[in-house]
Amino acid sequence: MPQVVALSEIPANKVNQPGSTAPGSPGAISTTFMRASRDNPDAPTAAINRYEGGTSRYSAAHFHEVDQFQIIMDGSGEFGRHHVKPYYVHFSRAYTPYGPLQSDKDTGWAFMVLRSRLDSGAQRFPQSLEKLKQIPNRQPWQVTTNVSFPEKAAAVNVKDIPEIRDEQGLSTRTVTMAANARMMSPDPSVGDGQYVVVIKGSLMHENRERVAPAVVFLRRDEPSFEIVAGAQGLEAIILNFPKVKAREADEKPRAPAAGFKTYQCLLCAFVYDEAAGLPDEGIAPGTRWADVPETWSCPDCSATKTDFDMIEM
Repeated sequence: MPQVVALSEIPANKVNQPGSTAPGSPGAISTTFMRASRDNPDAPTAAINRYEGGTSRYSAAHFHEVDQFQIIMDGSGEFGRHHVKPYYVHFSRAYTPYGPLQSDKDTGWAFMVLRSRLDSGAQRFPQSLEKLKQIPNRQPWQVTTNVSFPEKAAAVNVKDIPEIRDEQGLSTRTVTMAANARMMSPDPSVGDGQYVVVIKGSLMHENRERVAPAVVFLRRDEPSFEIVAGAQGLEAIILNFPKVKAREADEKPRAPAAGFKTYQCLLCAFVYDEAAGLPDEGIAPGTRWADVPETWSCPDCSATKTDFDMIEM
């Protein structure tokens, strides 16, 4: 059966619980909707982590042992060097480092973490770097992108997010629904589980109105879920996890312009193309790798230049 939990249903003494204060941890406060355990490792984990405003909080670059989605729900900050706010979505494959994460000192931020399987927790740098390097066939990959919701042109409106998609079932959609409208979620069996995260409005389930934020999880062996909007209508994000299996090698990046080379981060697979440069970071197109400042670091995981290697085309 689908699991459905709204924030309003979580006991008050379980909301905004203190998080880890281990080295590199921000001391976030966390509200858990669902959680896997050692006794039930195939269960989902869904939680909102909140960094309160008043001071900038910092989480060191790290990785997780399972695939993961994150949705920026409130406030703003830096995800690596990506400035994020509602409703940016970040997806990272297992063993793909990202960060550091730093909340805006005035607004703080809150983001929802979504996993379809048990994870042992954040593996933070620098202490976990050697562990990461021992993992074979990681195929790291991640994406950070802003998502928008479709206009209310009809009772049900769906928008695909093409940046978050692969051939293993990974997909993301945004949905806008009028009051009392109905639709079926995509087939969960194409991947490794599916979340429906209601961002605004309300969801009807088992004759109860679940006011946003609310979370629905479907296992990979369950049928599609009938999404029924409440009296307020709703806006939701539907997130399908990719299948857990040996993935085929990613398609190679396009060949760089003649005379230029392409370099890739050994840790998270970010690509630097000499021909394109990184204009947003003040590195002009045509800048040779040797001329990129030694102080530059990867925008996704903060690796230094020594952690990059040339891609053989």
